[in-house]
Amino acid sequence: MFGILIFVFLTFYLVYKLNEILGMRVGCHIKKENLRDFSSESTIQETPVSHMDKDVVQVKKIYPAFNVDDFLKKAQKAFEIIFASYAKGDVRTLKSLLAPRIYHAFSMAIEDRKKRKETIEGILLRFISSKIEEISMTDNEIFITVRFETEQSNVLRSENGIVLEGNSDFVEKHTEVWIFSRKKGATDARWYLHEIKSE
Repeated sequence: MFGILIFVFLTFYLVYKLNEILGMRVGCHIKKENLRDFSSESTIQETPVSHMDKDVVQVKKIYPAFNVDDFLKKAQKAFEIIFASYAKGDVRTLKSLLAPRIYHAFSMAIEDRKKRKETIEGILLRFISSKIEEISMTDNEIFITVRFETEQSNVLRSENGIVLEGNSDFVEKHTEVWIFSRKKGATDARWYLHEIKSE
């Protein structure tokens, strides 16, 4: 019984954090017309070798093809897909990219939004930076923590199209920490989103 209560608490906590992080959250507002074109600029920040070298070596022992820059590019792509899928309510795509516990929280948040007949118009404008902050391991799993800084435009609308939160004329600056995981020895090459932390 106690275990069930803890699971319920964790689930509702994750739903709350998802609504805070991926829902409407006011950040640093920038008018869209003042946003420069950053499409040709690099957004991936190199992680200091002195800090990560040993951890990267350990990952390479398990997965020889592992490469930090390649991982960050794929992490950005996963961010884009998850961001868009959450806004659209595409649980099928989310299930293929999320670890079971966080998928449960995502699907509950989406179901709650559908019950209220609300919609999200979410646009990921650009990545300001993406960098690995930490690599850790357990006996069975590898965890890689990535800090994303992004600029987004998010609007939450009611069933009648009334804006409940956000502003389509402004860009919000978000900083989020995503933890990706992969089972040691897994034949599946994907890294799954394990947890999201807000700042």
